[in-house]
Amino acid sequence: MANQTISNDTVIIHAVGDVTPRRVDYGEAPESLFENVHRKVKEADIAFCQLEASLSTRGCLQWRDHTTWYGRAHPDNVKSFVHGGFNVVSNASNHCFDYGPEAIADTIDVLQRNNIQVIGIGKDIAEARKPAILERKGVRVGFLAYCSALPVEFEARDGKAGCAAVRVTSYYENQDFAPGMPPRIITVPLEADARAMEEDIRKLRKEADIVVVSMHWGLHFIPGELATYQPALGHRAIDAGADLIIGHHPHLIKGIEKYKRGIIFYSVGNFAQETPHHLKPPPGVIGERVSIRYRRWKRDPAWEPYGGPPDKKYSIMVRCAVRNKALQEVSFLPCWINRRSEPEFLPRSDPRFQEVLDYIQPWCEELGTSLEVKGDEVIVPILSPPLKKGD
Repeated sequence: MANQTISNDTVIIHAVGDVTPRRVDYGEAPESLFENVHRKVKEADIAFCQLEASLSTRGCLQWRDHTTWYGRAHPDNVKSFVHGGFNVVSNASNHCFDYGPEAIADTIDVLQRNNIQVIGIGKDIAEARKPAILERKGVRVGFLAYCSALPVEFEARDGKAGCAAVRVTSYYENQDFAPGMPPRIITVPLEADARAMEEDIRKLRKEADIVVVSMHWGLHFIPGELATYQPALGHRAIDAGADLIIGHHPHLIKGIEKYKRGIIFYSVGNFAQETPHHLKPPPGVIGERVSIRYRRWKRDPAWEPYGGPPDKKYSIMVRCAVRNKALQEVSFLPCWINRRSEPEFLPRSDPRFQEVLDYIQPWCEELGTSLEVKGDEVIVPILSPPLKKGD
């Protein structure tokens, strides 16, 4: 796809990670968040991102085992998505229920009123598991979204709002004779949830030519490392009929795995995450929950509006070409996030392009994936022939 003219029968899909627009809350024009990238994003026939907060002014903070006060932004921030060119948004995340069912209802409503399909959340489990199917140039592309990194009670159920969850159980196993040494952490998806995901994918496979699955999962702020449940769950999704898995939640980019005829992006990182680290939480709310031993970086006051570890500024946008109703080419565009949470795409001539590539390449090699640079894109080779609809 690099530096090539796109043929009339090619459908381009772009996908990025976590986005939380707050320009309206900050008194700024919402369109400014994607000003550096919106033209490139809009080159796609379909563009996807992950929304990390509710778009609402309603609801109240839900006191669960892990709830954040900043999981809500003004609904007018939807203008950021419109200007950015996104037409499919997942909201299945650990923030989707921070402000309860009213905020979820508002999020769905404001996105749909702006011709953006929302997946992964709903007023009940049936709505949360409902796919989005978009047809472009005679090609039907289906999207599903799930969350495995979620607080208790954030999952949707019959008669209860929330997200489509694939919950995970953790076990701890000694791996050294010396007391106090770190245990091996074994994580296993809840079987009922995993089977429900597989059922959704198989059903969608019969209706769509391409199946994309969004997964909010993994270990946040830990470079490269995957939880043990992730490859197992990703492989099951591809075995059920998924072509492409777009992972997010860790706030860092992680490795890419080729499995059979599918590709798993374990984390594409943030894309425009405006988290108000520089603001004080409401009275009675704990502002900092991450221990010093876990948070291994020092805060840089100049980066407070964005915050986090230095490698949080690396990002990628997945770019896929569909021809003959099958996934033919997969690549990514390296991105850089500035201190105002604004992404920009990096040309090959920019030294930061190589910095992003050097960061992700070792994690890909550990997963057996080689990368090839062509122009301003990084190509991910496809191994096996893709499935046809209904296979």
